[in-house]
Amino acid sequence: MSANLTDTRISSPFSWRGDSFPPITDSETPEHLKQISDLGIPSIFDIHTHFFPETIMKLIWRWFDNVNWAIGYRLPEIERVKRLHHNGIKDFTTLNYAHKKNMAASLNDWTFANYKNWDGAIPFGTFYPEDGVLQYVKRAVEDYKFLGFKLHCEVSKLNLNDPELTDCFLYLEKKEIPIVIHTGTAPLPGEFTGIQFFKPFIQSYPKLHVIVAHMGAHEISDYASLLGDYPNLALDTTMVFVDFLATGKADDVDAVVPLLETYQNQIYFGSDFPNIPYNLNHPISKLLGLPISDKAKQKILYQNAKNRFFK
Repeated sequence: MSANLTDTRISSPFSWRGDSFPPITDSETPEHLKQISDLGIPSIFDIHTHFFPETIMKLIWRWFDNVNWAIGYRLPEIERVKRLHHNGIKDFTTLNYAHKKNMAASLNDWTFANYKNWDGAIPFGTFYPEDGVLQYVKRAVEDYKFLGFKLHCEVSKLNLNDPELTDCFLYLEKKEIPIVIHTGTAPLPGEFTGIQFFKPFIQSYPKLHVIVAHMGAHEISDYASLLGDYPNLALDTTMVFVDFLATGKADDVDAVVPLLETYQNQIYFGSDFPNIPYNLNHPISKLLGLPISDKAKQKILYQNAKNRFFK
């Protein structure tokens, strides 16, 4: 779709690469399906997809509307799952997060009550610094059998070094349960985002399985520099190698492409579905078109996540 006045994305405060926008809705046959088949990739594993109760999701969409972050996947959950499958994504996470106290446990309960209706869903929980947090984290792991957790340092105003979370991190480290953490400063910085908060955190829990969302943008190189010292640390590609430049300037994004080859065992594909201002073909095709090896593409789009969650 070319930029024109009927497309609200033209008024977004976030920049775009080039002078046209990718389609916002799916094509009948996404072009990347043949590409992944030719690479021997049986399906795509998306480590970064969101599922919230409807009332909360609508509030999130309202925020995006205010910055002209157009979203084409405003569909009921079951229909959104069909869109994932349509794009070759057979496995995906149920990421959500709390932005205040007395919210996380109920989000976990809601996820547990619903995720089995979403074919391919990998159940993730969340938590927040508050009384009883360790108890409901244990319930999510031991009773609900959740396979991961999500934290959002910007929206939740969450300091990873809060001592109230120490026992949770030690427990998850022992259980080898991964956490997807939005700790970077993109698209907007927060009180506790940035490498200066993340470094002391990962130093305190060096064996914790952590997946840094958005590759830590806008500080991708700083987060990547930690990968060699922390083998359980990983990054996800969510909204990085796309034409929507909410996670960095075009030159900065292009400069970190070689990291995908160097650290191919510690990179996961993520989309941020459904809250994306383009269709799912766009981030997948853009990654497939990068100058990295077929082996790296296979690992990032499927194998690394498969090894992590389907041992």
